[in-house]
Amino acid sequence: MTPGATPEHATEQTEGPPAQFSRRAVLWAAGGGLASAVVGAVVAEVASRLTSSDQAVRDDRAVEAAKQSAAQQKPPLSVNAYYYDRSDDSGVCLFPVPLTGEQRHRLLDLPRTPTTVTDLAATGDGVDTVYPGDPRHPYRLFTRVRLSVVGQWTGPVFVTQIRARVQRRSAPLSGAYVLEGGQGGGEPLKVGFDLDEPDSIARVVTRKLELGAAYVDGHSLTLSPGEPLTVDVQAQTDRSYCEWVIELDVDLGGERRVLTVDDDGRPFRSSSLARQYQERYHAKLTGGWGADGPGPFEFRI
Repeated sequence: MTPGATPEHATEQTEGPPAQFSRRAVLWAAGGGLASAVVGAVVAEVASRLTSSDQAVRDDRAVEAAKQSAAQQKPPLSVNAYYYDRSDDSGVCLFPVPLTGEQRHRLLDLPRTPTTVTDLAATGDGVDTVYPGDPRHPYRLFTRVRLSVVGQWTGPVFVTQIRARVQRRSAPLSGAYVLEGGQGGGEPLKVGFDLDEPDSIARVVTRKLELGAAYVDGHSLTLSPGEPLTVDVQAQTDRSYCEWVIELDVDLGGERRVLTVDDDGRPFRSSSLARQYQERYHAKLTGGWGADGPGPFEFRI
């Protein structure tokens, strides 16, 4: 090679003879490496399991926290409320004004069906009521409502009070009534409101249709998450037309709230009987409907 020239490939060399390794040294070296690898693998596995276990706990806690957060964004109770009348009830549909010509035609000239009165009420701002036929209270009418309740809180929900809050009150509806007599004699509902009271709390209904003690005083109303409950209530009035809602006082483990229940965004509606009506109609035993003209309420079977 010419002095000063740079080689295309260079190999690093060391002076002296190559190192010699005994068989024992080689085995020791191999064994030590294997042991280190095994220990490392065991440590890694243990760490992985510990990490996985901790992660699983954290994941479970995160899921539970998310569930509780979602539940707390909703009302403690899911409540579906609707008017409820039994087939043995005597129904009285009240109207604020006399029926129109079209309504009279549908009632008197067309075949009578199970939904005739309901359909008529929907077209004429009518109020469906139940006539109890109690001579001690000749103007009293009932409105029956069914509450279907489901607990949807993170823990138990304690219902501490149920009341009816009247939003509007006026004279009884006196335009017209349509009477459809029933057999009567059915079991009274167990929960009642007196809409004529200033503070109308839910009370126990006796077999004589009188209101007794506060319903919650003798009944424990507690709903766990997902637990359903059905409550049938009847509201009564002897002297007025009322628009009202139901309020539930609930205890969420120390936190108190008031839930308002209505008729799908509208208040429930009730009325007592009026002294006189401009028009009166009743269901005939032979089928169809009869018109009685103006006058006071008269019960017909």
